[in-house]
Amino acid sequence: MDLRPDDHVTLLLTAHLPGGGSVHPLAPGEWSRLAAWLSAQGMKASDLLVGDPKHTLATFQDKAVTLERLLPLLDRGFQVGLLLEKWQRAGLWVITRSSADYPKLLHERLGDQSPPIFYGAGDRKKLDTKALAVIGSRNAAEDDLHFARQLGHSAAQQGWTIVSGGARGVDEASMRGAIEANGTVIGVVADSLLKTATSHKYRDAIQRSDIVLLCPFHPESGFSGPNAMSRNKHVYCLSRAAVVVCSDTGKGGTWAGATEDLKKKWVPVWVKHQADARSGNRALVERGALVLPDADPHALRMEELERGSLTSHELFTGQPAEVHEPSVAYEKPKRAATVKSNGIVTVHSETDDMEAVLKALTTPMTDKALAKHLGMTTERIDKLLENLIHLHKVEPPVGRKKSYKLAAPDLFS
Repeated sequence: MDLRPDDHVTLLLTAHLPGGGSVHPLAPGEWSRLAAWLSAQGMKASDLLVGDPKHTLATFQDKAVTLERLLPLLDRGFQVGLLLEKWQRAGLWVITRSSADYPKLLHERLGDQSPPIFYGAGDRKKLDTKALAVIGSRNAAEDDLHFARQLGHSAAQQGWTIVSGGARGVDEASMRGAIEANGTVIGVVADSLLKTATSHKYRDAIQRSDIVLLCPFHPESGFSGPNAMSRNKHVYCLSRAAVVVCSDTGKGGTWAGATEDLKKKWVPVWVKHQADARSGNRALVERGALVLPDADPHALRMEELERGSLTSHELFTGQPAEVHEPSVAYEKPKRAATVKSNGIVTVHSETDDMEAVLKALTTPMTDKALAKHLGMTTERIDKLLENLIHLHKVEPPVGRKKSYKLAAPDLFS
């Protein structure tokens, strides 16, 4: 991996490495203070690798950033070098704030709090394209998923990139729509970048430059709630406008990210019209979010979303907007009859049943336990599980009890 000396020092001082250690790497604000001091002295970060850093930093004073922290961090060169070789073989790259490809919009908006380093995979030059953030629940309703997919398709047709957190549900639906229209997507992942980027599900898309993955956390770190919440601001700050498709009032990452943006005012936040008065989208409007009209997403103009004002005549004249169908037609799930043990036949949406299974599998269980828990026949449960395994949302049964469990989140499960 071809890193400049300044980038290498940034990695040494700010990267969280496997195994941790007693010395904590510098946080974004701490790194900013040290970098600003070096610049004021007419020095660069790489000067810390020349001669004795104790002498170089003799006049630097900071209560948190001390020599006792800096010296052990600078001494991690061998470990960092091995990791860089490993990541390079997997096709990953590293950019720092001083890199030409570091996202300019994100740096402008977050300033000293922007991540000193980003890890990624794919064509990093696409990080500065015009982008629309699309956010929403993992367990979204069918019409919300359809809306997100059409919105991604529309944005791509207009030359915009879709940026999201890459989770199942609304995120992946919008990204899928963009890919179908030969567009580009940016996935800001909070789970292992190394695992995601080398998965067969994403490798081809990365090589085609359809997807660029970005991660501010160590490429081999597992999923964590704080990391998932922290990456929300990066999704917003990489975009020029954001659309919240569905949210829950007062809870979840979608709500947290939207309310943070409404407070910081990074980009205009639009919400999909929701008829339910209890919808989180309604609550976001009360906090300053803008409401999209109940119209086809293809009638929306991305520049108007960025401007925070809609004037497209298709939205207000009552005339049907010109609709461009996606290259892969979206099919509504068929409805299937379920026969309960008492002989009563009830009709359920395939999507509703699969979502019920996914919610139940937050705790791994067998097909018989699922059938009892959800009040369905074992035959029905087995069919649903077969479909969910095919969609990479559920892992095949393992262990003596043959329990099923949720698959790890991905972009296009």
